[in-house]
Amino acid sequence: MTTVDANEEEATVLPYPVEQLKLLHTEIDRQRSMLAQRLANLHTRAAILVTASGILSTLIIANWASYWQFIGVVIGAIAAVIGLWAMKPRRGPEARATQRFIERLGADPFSTEYSIVDDNRVALEDDYDRVESTGSLVTRGYVVLVVAWLFTLVVAALTSLNWI
Repeated sequence: MTTVDANEEEATVLPYPVEQLKLLHTEIDRQRSMLAQRLANLHTRAAILVTASGILSTLIIANWASYWQFIGVVIGAIAAVIGLWAMKPRRGPEARATQRFIERLGADPFSTEYSIVDDNRVALEDDYDRVESTGSLVTRGYVVLVVAWLFTLVVAALTSLNWI
């Protein structure tokens, strides 16, 4: 084997799986983007929950017939608080590019990209957890809102029959 053959062989054999790392990086970025959109949709649903709770409470107060209706207002307010809690900004392990900036400047390209991909992977896991917990919270808020509506309907029916 000549020196030229050895150099060509070294040039074709990559010491690191660079292409796989780039594919992983692209896929993680795609999934994080998708989860960010899902979280934005959940925040919209939480805002609708807060609005619907406010409308329900306003309608109850505008048509006041019994002190029992106050319980419906309280349940509606609980639904609104749940919606607000679901919209609360949360901090997580975001990609720490700025925190590791100096480290990454001195590293080789593969190590730098690996570090960035690993940070994004950790952030992706946190994004999944955040979407799951926010979705669960919004669903619970809507259940509470339905309970408030049903309670209000029952109280209105009982009031119109003069039973309470």
